[in-house]
Amino acid sequence: MSAPDSFRLAVAQPAIDPAAPEEARVDDAVGLISAAGEGGADLVLFPESYPGPITAGLEYDAGPAIGEACRRTGVAACWGRVEPDGDGRFVTVVLLTDREGREAGRYVRSHPATGDVHPVLSGAPMAPGPEPGLFELDGLKLGVVVCSELWNPELCRVLALRGAEVMLAPAGGGFHRVAANWQLMARARAVEDQMFVGLTQQLFEGEAGSALIAGPEAVLASGAEPGLLTAELDLGRARWLRGQDDSMQEPKPFSSLPGLLRARRPELYRELGAEREGLYDFEAASS
Repeated sequence: MSAPDSFRLAVAQPAIDPAAPEEARVDDAVGLISAAGEGGADLVLFPESYPGPITAGLEYDAGPAIGEACRRTGVAACWGRVEPDGDGRFVTVVLLTDREGREAGRYVRSHPATGDVHPVLSGAPMAPGPEPGLFELDGLKLGVVVCSELWNPELCRVLALRGAEVMLAPAGGGFHRVAANWQLMARARAVEDQMFVGLTQQLFEGEAGSALIAGPEAVLASGAEPGLLTAELDLGRARWLRGQDDSMQEPKPFSSLPGLLRARRPELYRELGAEREGLYDFEAASS
C-alpha cells in the first residue's frame, strides 16, 4: 500500500484525577477516540502509559475497549501501559490499534529514563526494550519515541532513515520547568529529520500541558488545556523537502533547510557506534 499524501493526527492530552481509579482512564480514552473520529482524525495519540495501567503490578486490560472504539469510529489509536517483562521486572509498552481494532504494532521503550523518574511515576524501575519503535499504518511509517527518548537525536534520526515520516512522542508528564525545552526538542526533531512530530502528556494536578504538533517548517498546533489537538499533516510537502537541495534562490521556496537526510557523512560519525566508558547501564539500573 502506498503512503497517503496527507494524514490527520490528533493528540490527546488528558487531565489525571488523582482520586479516580486508574481503570477509569479507559472510559476517558474511549471518549477521546470518539471525539477524534468526529474530528476526522486518522490516528489519535495518547500519552505514555495511558490509559494504562501505569502503576507496576496493577492489572487491567484496556485493549478490548480501545479496539471496539477504533472499529466503531474508524480511527486508529496509539496508547500505552506498563507490563511485567516475565523476568521480575517491568517495561513501558506502546501499542498501535488500527482502524479495524486489531493490534498493528508494539514497541517496548528502549531508552528508559535515568534517575528516579520511573519509580516515582510507576513504582518500579523499567527494563529497556531491544529495538527502536517503528509502526506502519495505511502504508505510512510512524516512528515512536517515549518521553525523554525525544531528546535523543540519534534515535530519532535512525527512525527517519528507516522511513518514518511521522514521529509519535507520547510522554508521561511532570514537565514543569523543562516544558518549553521539551517543545523545543519536538520542533528540532521535526526540522532536522524533515518529518511531523506529535507530542502529548498526561496532565497532573497543577500542571499546564505541552501538547504540540510540529512540522518541518512550522508548528501546526499547540495547546496547554486538556482535550484533543488535531492537525492535517502535508506529507507531500515533507517529502518534497527531503528530496530538494539547499539554495540561495530568493525568495526561498522553503522555510526549513531541505535535503538534510541526504547531506550526511556516516564515516565521520564513528563515535556514535563505539562502546565507551561512562555510558548509562539501563540493564543494571533496572535489576
